[in-house]
Amino acid sequence: MVDRSELQQKARLVESHRQHLEELQKRMEDVSAVVSEHQITAEILNRLSKMSEEGEASAHITIGSGVTLNYKHEGKKTGTALIDLGGGIFAEREWHDAANIIDKRKDDFIKIHESLLTQAGSIEQRLGTLASEFNAAAEKLQTQNQTVSESIPTEPPKPEKSESKPKKRRRGSGFGGELTLDD
Repeated sequence: MVDRSELQQKARLVESHRQHLEELQKRMEDVSAVVSEHQITAEILNRLSKMSEEGEASAHITIGSGVTLNYKHEGKKTGTALIDLGGGIFAEREWHDAANIIDKRKDDFIKIHESLLTQAGSIEQRLGTLASEFNAAAEKLQTQNQTVSESIPTEPPKPEKSESKPKKRRRGSGFGGELTLDD
């Protein structure tokens, strides 16, 4: 026997899991954006390192507000970049070292993304199960309600005999039919 409170509880569980899944998907999108940014940064640093081995490295660096700077690094000595090592500590590292640090961070973010993907898969599976349980319970409740309504006699109620006395009309006040002392 399924009751409305059980059905409502299942509906709340389904909604809760759906919201959790949406939150995980948002986090996965955020992590994907960070991974993409790290990939681009590492590629640029690696290209600059290779170009400096040939004697000249150059790039256009966007600094914001539609402004791009021309950058030229001459000589075979590799250039350096300031990189955040964490905790607000920055260090100057050669391009290839900075690229290695960025690649390592990117790999860590990929692992986080994979973990979120696993969690999302688990929640999707549980959500599917809960939705099926909810639908089955709703059908069962609907069947129960139909059975109950079929067991109720469908004969129209017999009209009551009314007496031939005229009914007294009640006088009401002008405020929502409230009774007054005159009534």
